[in-house]
Amino acid sequence: MEATPTTPEHPATPPRRRAKFLAGGAVIVVALVGLIAWATARPGATSFYMTTSELLAADAPAPGSDYRINGKVVRGSIDTDGLETVFTITDGDAEVLVTTDRSLPDTFKDHSEVVARGTFDGQVFTATEVLAKCPSKFKAKA
Repeated sequence: MEATPTTPEHPATPPRRRAKFLAGGAVIVVALVGLIAWATARPGATSFYMTTSELLAADAPAPGSDYRINGKVVRGSIDTDGLETVFTITDGDAEVLVTTDRSLPDTFKDHSEVVARGTFDGQVFTATEVLAKCPSKFKAKA
C-alpha cells in the first residue's frame, strides 16, 4: 500500500478537518467531566449507605427522603410481632431504632451487619427493605 503524497494539492490532513476533530473531541471531554462532577456532587452519590452516626448528624431529614443505613443489630433489641419487627442498629457510636413490616432475611439475627433502606423521621427509621450480610467464615457443624 502506497502512502498518499503530501503535495500542495494533497495535504496530509486538511486544517479544517483537523479543527473539527479537535473541537469535537473537546466537546466530548468537557461533557464527560461535567457529567462526572454532577454525579459525584449529588448527596450520597459516592457511598452506597450512611452509618448511623452520619444519619443522626445529617441535617433535618426531608419528608419522604430515601436513605440507606448500615450498622450492626444491637444484641437483645429484636422485637417481632408477626411481620412487624423493631430493632436497633449501631455503628459503635450511635444507635438508630428501625421498624419494618417486611419479611427479613434468614441471616438476620443479633449482632449481624445490616443495610436498611427506607425513610427517617428524626427518631425512627422505617425500613422498606432490610439486607443482612452473610457470614464471612464457613463454620462446620460439630
